[in-house]
Order: sequence, then structure tokens, then C-alpha cells
Amino acid sequence: MGPYQELRMLTLQGICGKSPETASAFLAHERPEYLEAEASRSLDLGLLEVAKSTDSPLPLLCLRCRLSHPLEAWLKATFNAHHERHGIELKAMASYALDDEGVLIIRRSKESTANFTYSVISSLPKGPTSPFSAEILRSFDPALCGLPHWARLKIQSNNELKAYFKQHGLLLISDWALLRNSSPRRVQEACQAHLRSSATIESLIALHSGFKPLYDLAKQEFKALTGKSSGWQPGLEFLQQLDPAQEPFNTKERLLAIAKAIRQLLTGSANQSLDQSLEAGYEPVTPSSASSDGPEPTALKVLIDAALERAMDNLLPAVMQKEAIKFSKDEGRKLAFELYGQGLSQRDIAQQVKHEQPWVSKLLDEKRRSTEIAIAAAIELKRQPEFISCGKSVEAAERLVNALRNHLVEPELEGDIPPLRRWVQQYINQL
Repeated sequence: MGPYQELRMLTLQGICGKSPETASAFLAHERPEYLEAEASRSLDLGLLEVAKSTDSPLPLLCLRCRLSHPLEAWLKATFNAHHERHGIELKAMASYALDDEGVLIIRRSKESTANFTYSVISSLPKGPTSPFSAEILRSFDPALCGLPHWARLKIQSNNELKAYFKQHGLLLISDWALLRNSSPRRVQEACQAHLRSSATIESLIALHSGFKPLYDLAKQEFKALTGKSSGWQPGLEFLQQLDPAQEPFNTKERLLAIAKAIRQLLTGSANQSLDQSLEAGYEPVTPSSASSDGPEPTALKVLIDAALERAMDNLLPAVMQKEAIKFSKDEGRKLAFELYGQGLSQRDIAQQVKHEQPWVSKLLDEKRRSTEIAIAAAIELKRQPEFISCGKSVEAAERLVNALRNHLVEPELEGDIPPLRRWVQQYINQL
């Protein structure tokens, strides 16, 4: 069975193949050369043009089959490279990428469905789309790369999958991209908490600040020469330009040490970077290397934000009223919540309130409170048509709760205040 006729999908038994008869019948009648052919860029683009010019969902179904194969290959390669160390599960990973069951309709809104055609998916609001294949196909730009590579870029930059990996101490981004996308504040926190070096924090922050503009320029030159957006490594000339007073290899070691500290800060684990894992079958990408829809509001996001807001409004006032009674006995308690609402780390809060970090952690109790809020929001969301599937299994429900909890405590963009901290900040400001 050719790749345009077999859909790889997640079932209760694991990842399996499904051969939609309608896809085979369409190819036999309209494109017989596809039946036994190996997948190729020219065949992909030929089907895409047909899909764009017709109201039939069948050309797009064949492309959905096609892209499910590179997605499966990436998932298995990533799983094989990291499951022993990080405990990630293939079924959980596949739930984010291989959720296409091959049906010929797609939900346009809470109230309506339509044929799964290119014109329909192109008209959907920006933001996460289900199944994931629709998001890949509607955003695919043939001028940038081929369909298989685009599929891998999109799944690797999927926010929900990245959150799942992060919960397991895995951060799939190259060391150099991680440095580029980290703020001076994050670098300072990471170095203070996790780096044991003879270099001062100030010198490391200065090295990092010089890295970002040089990196952007070097990446532009690398892409112009190679046509690739990934795989760049700093050469001797780059390292000498970054810090002329230092031996280049020492400069590289200091940069890698900073990146390792950032990984530990973000995940609690100094996990292997993609620079060390290319042989696993995927390429490192930065968040900007793939097309992104950004944090633009969508119907789905509105539902999630509203459910979380209601859950916080229902659960947190009683919690904070109880805490507020104790503020007069220890001014550090109120200050801790104020600083938490401003986005400071527990380490920095502990320093300012002159308490140990475990005291701050116990006071804020972020994990337990965010879990309770996420569970309450999940119960509400599972009544919505868009989230009905999340109530069909314990695993799906757990993934929804984990995703909601992550959304509560993690900023969408670096520098943002996460929803839970923002709610606390608003409450404290009203006292």
C-alpha cells in the first residue's frame, strides 16, 4: 500500500495503519500513477494543486495519508532517543500528532462542520486545529521546504507536545537557539542556580548579550549559503569575534555551560540537547524557524482561558482570604505573593523575603493549587464539543489537566505573566 493510500494513526492498540477506500478509489480514477509510486516532492505538489482547485476532500485525504508517515518516523526516532532517560511514552506523543482518523468532514465551529477540503481548512481561524494534519496542510509553504520536513517542523514546535516533553525534563531545542531565545534575566537565574564556574555572573551575562546579535547574523549567512535553517554551529571566527580576549574553545565551553544551566532551570534536568542527538532522525529548530500562528486569540483559546478564569475565581478567593489573615503576622508572606504575582522565581522571592526557598514553595503551593484549578476547568471543558474526546479515556483526561496546569503556570511568551500569577497579582493589588 502506497504512502498516499495508508493513514498512520493512533488507536487503542498503538500506532496502526488505515487504508481509506475512498483514497484508493480517487487515485485509481484520477491519479493512477500515484498507486505504486514512491512519495516525492513533485507528487506532493501535484496533489496539493488538485486539492486547491476542487471542493472534493479526497485529494487532501491522500495528502493526510502522506504526511502521517514522516510524523510517525519523527515520533519513533524521538521516543527511541529519549524514552529511557526521560520516561516519555510513544502513545502520549502520538496523541498530539497522529489524531487524524481519516474522516472527510472537519469541525468549523462549535455549531457546524464542513467537508475536509483545502478551502475550508484555509478559512479556519488561526490557532491550534484538530486534527493536527489540518494545521500542517493549511500552513504548508512549498517555497520553504518539502511536506515531510514541514510536518516535522510543525510537530516539533507544537506547544502542547513541548509542554509534555518539558514535564519529563526534555527540552528539544539546540543549545544555540536556546541561548538566542533566553533573556538576560533567565540567564542570570540559571547561572546563579545551576552554574559552578570561575567566571562571574556579570561576565557570563555580557557574553550572552554579545552572542544574540552575532548569532542572528551568522544564521542568516548560514541559511543563504546552505538553504537550511538548522544545523548551524559556531566556528572559530564567530567565537573569536564574540570574545577576542579569550581562547575560542573556552568561549564555546562557557556558552555550552550557560545553555546547560538554562535547561536545568527550565526542566529540572540537564538533558541532552538536539545538537547531540541529530543521529536520532530529527533536526533542531528554533521557534522562529517554522511558521507560527502566534498567540492570536482563537475560539479554542477563548474557551480555555474562560474556563480557567472561572475556576480561579471559584477556588482562589477563599484560599487567598485565608492567607491574608496571616499577612499582619509576617509581612514577608504578603511580599512573597506580591513578588510571585510579578513573575519572580522562588529563589529570588526567598532572598527578598529573607526566608528559605522551601518556605516560599510551601507558602505558594503552586503545584497543588494549579492542579486543583486545572481539574475544575477540565471538568467544565469536557462538556464542550471541542473537548468531548478528552473524556473518553483516563489518559486523555490527564493530558488535558496537564496541559491546563502548564498553561496556568507557564507564560505563552518569555516576559509574560502566567494566568495564575496574574490572578494573584490582581488580588493582592485590591487589598
